[in-house]
Amino acid sequence: MRFVVEYTREERVKYISHLDLMRAMQRTIRRAEIPIAYSQGFHPHPIMAFASALPVGVTSEGEYMDMELCESIGIPELKEKLNKALPKGITAKEAGIIDEKAPSLMSLIERADYRIIADDPGLDWKSGIAAFLEKTEIWVEKKGKKGISTINLKEGVYDIRLGGEHNGELYLSLHAGSSGNLKPELVVGELLKGIKTASQAAEAADPDSGQDTGQPVPMSIHRIGLYFKQNGKWVTPLALNRN
Repeated sequence: MRFVVEYTREERVKYISHLDLMRAMQRTIRRAEIPIAYSQGFHPHPIMAFASALPVGVTSEGEYMDMELCESIGIPELKEKLNKALPKGITAKEAGIIDEKAPSLMSLIERADYRIIADDPGLDWKSGIAAFLEKTEIWVEKKGKKGISTINLKEGVYDIRLGGEHNGELYLSLHAGSSGNLKPELVVGELLKGIKTASQAAEAADPDSGQDTGQPVPMSIHRIGLYFKQNGKWVTPLALNRN
């Protein structure tokens, strides 16, 4: 049986690396005595995979992994076993049985949604968004496993909007997955440039305006979920559930 599991990563575990997360999940499965299947060969390893690595320092309410089991187990029992053994800060929210021949989660994922809250409640996101939307192309350098590449930031942004109390929360929908992963920090950095430009213009008109974005702005980044398109609609990996 092949399962997809949706889980959270909270504040207390947001600084562990993806490799550490993988090891923690493997230990959890052993402690929970979940009958996971193993690969063949001289160095067998548990058959499990993750949808997309979560950047260090980012929390999430919608992460996904899939695992292959060698014995039948019910979804409620699987979730209960996982949650009893998982480290604090990680919770299995939901699970589903998927087809054994379904594509890997990493190859399916196309979009990641984020919520960003700056420590400065007076930050004028509107001016940054306006400056971003005015441009047809925004070329930036992106660091990856193969080195530094230059990408057009506009092509990787599906949506930008404000929400929350007094529109103090920034929401981003970004391209993600095996075909390319756009980090929210790159987009936020470009938005802050627009805010700085607007602030400089305001200061020139009114030297006593007092707004200063010259220093880095502390903020929290939270991943809301991961999605792919199925029949023209954005869905989470739980949509693969065959039941």
